[in-house]
Formats: sequence, C-alpha cells, structure tokens
Amino acid sequence: MVIFVVYLAYTNPFSVLLEAGRFNPWLFMGAVAINCGGLLFLAGSWHVLLRAMEIKVSLWRTIQVTFVSLFVVFLVPIPSGFEIIRAYLVKDDEGSNVGKAVSSVMVSKVYYFTGFSVILLAAAFVVIVLRGSEIPVRPELVWLVVVYAFLNTLIFGVFLTPKLLSRIYNRSPPWVRRKLLDRVYSPEMGLGGFDTFIQELDWSIQALRRRPLDNLLSVFMVGLHWSCGAVTTYMVALSLGVRISFWVIVLIYGVIEFIQQLNVVIPSGLGVVDAGLTGALTVIGVPLNVAAAISLLTRLATYWLELVICGAVSFQFGYREALRDYLG
Repeated sequence: MVIFVVYLAYTNPFSVLLEAGRFNPWLFMGAVAINCGGLLFLAGSWHVLLRAMEIKVSLWRTIQVTFVSLFVVFLVPIPSGFEIIRAYLVKDDEGSNVGKAVSSVMVSKVYYFTGFSVILLAAAFVVIVLRGSEIPVRPELVWLVVVYAFLNTLIFGVFLTPKLLSRIYNRSPPWVRRKLLDRVYSPEMGLGGFDTFIQELDWSIQALRRRPLDNLLSVFMVGLHWSCGAVTTYMVALSLGVRISFWVIVLIYGVIEFIQQLNVVIPSGLGVVDAGLTGALTVIGVPLNVAAAISLLTRLATYWLELVICGAVSFQFGYREALRDYLG
C-alpha cells in the first residue's frame, strides 16, 4: 500500500481525471463490461475441461469457484494458488476426484500460457513485420515473457505425464515418498495413495484426448480472457482521448502480466504493476500524468472492481467455511 501511495503522489493522475471534458465514462463502462466478460471466458474455459472429464458441475458453480479462487489470490498471492484452490473446491463434486481436479487446473494453466504466447507472438509479428515498427518496450522483455510461458508449459506438461510421474515416484527415496508424494493422496485419509492419484490423472488426460474440439474451445476461450485485459486497457486509453495501437498495448500488457505472475509478496502487485504499466506507456510517448491516469483506471477495472465482484460472490454463496478450512 505504501508503494501505491508513493506512486500516486509522484505521478498525480488525478489532474488528468479532473480535467473538464477529458474523461468519457461510457467508454470506461464499456471497458469494465469487457473485462467482466473476460472473467466469464476464464471460467468457461475451465468448465469445458471439467465437463470433458465427466465432472458433473454446472456452469454457474464453475463461475462461483473461479471467482472465489480469484478473490483469495487477490488478497494472498499464493504461488499457483488459483489452481490449488480451484482443484480443492471441485475435488468432491459429483463425478470428480483429486486426479480429475488437479489435471483440470493443470491443463487449464497450460492452455492459458499457450493462448498467452500465441497472442503475444501475433502482436509482435503485426508490429515488426506488417507495420515495420519497433517493439515499443525492450524486445528482450517480450521474448523473456514468451520463454517464461513456454517453460511453464513444459513444467506443467511434466506433471500431466502419468508415466513420468510414476517413474519419479518409484525412483524417489522412501522419505520423499512418505513426507511429500504420498501426502497428495494420503491413505491415512482413506484415499488410495499416489498410485491411485496417477491412475486418475491418466484417465483424465485420456478423456481429454478423446475430445479435441473441447480442448480447442478451451484454448480459444482462455485466449479471449487474456485479450479482454488488453482490450480493457485500450478502451480506457480511448476514454481519456488517447489513441494507442491495440497491438502495442498487447505487447505492453504481456510484459505487465509477466510482472504480475512473478509477484508472490504484494497482493496483486499493488503499486508495482501500476508503476510498470505507467512506465511502459511513457516509453511510447504518453505524458506521465496521462499514463498514470490510464494505469489507475485500468487497475480499477481489472483489480479493484474484480475484487469487489469476486468477494461478493465468495461470501454470498457460502464459501467462507470452505475457505477457512483450506487456509487454516
């Protein structure tokens, strides 16, 4: 919070927001609506995977679980917390088990990074090749983001390979199996042990392979989710009378997303992400106070309003007890 206050004091975005006739509230409301639509695409992408694995969960419940998980990681930036909480909350649903729940969120994460990388590379192609321009931010950062997404895809891919997991388990020292791996599906809790977990994971992956169109739809929807964030920033800039190339914003938004993914300390990168977006906009020629205003309104739509919406869903639908059990 201190970082955020210092950032606001230095950039002074309010001078732009208070300028008569400068701000178009209708365009901003459109940006908010698009960002909310992006949240629904995120939930829908995961819902497609759950149904493909024969987990009998309604779309509305998938939306609820998604919003609850977002609400927790907004407040407490747990590494991979979004995936862990989603899996925890659906593992006992009809037709579900730990293997299905874990594989669904892992595949969802892989598809997220896949869609993210494709969109980022498409933006770089448009800017460099089709328009003959230079990448507005440091090119090394863009390629670093792509490599980061690729490495994450590989890592999650390893955990989605049952034979490899079984080999790792069998070759692990006894204390590693007992203290770490066996706790994934602990027999002491009446579960079948790590071997059973691998069997369930294998069944889930095979079920997805039999539904290629569902996989494509899931990737497409998660790509739309990520694109909605960039569109939100684009429309916020328009609401302040600033025209920036959409593809340039995609590249900037990709770098900012990278910063947010690395953050495991500050809730939603408060202050850090804001300053990063402001700095990137000033690099392409936007005045500092205007860039700060764009950043402030973008974060209002993509963080503060999301926090309110997800918080309302979390408490209205009775997940307080479930979250207390999980976090406690």
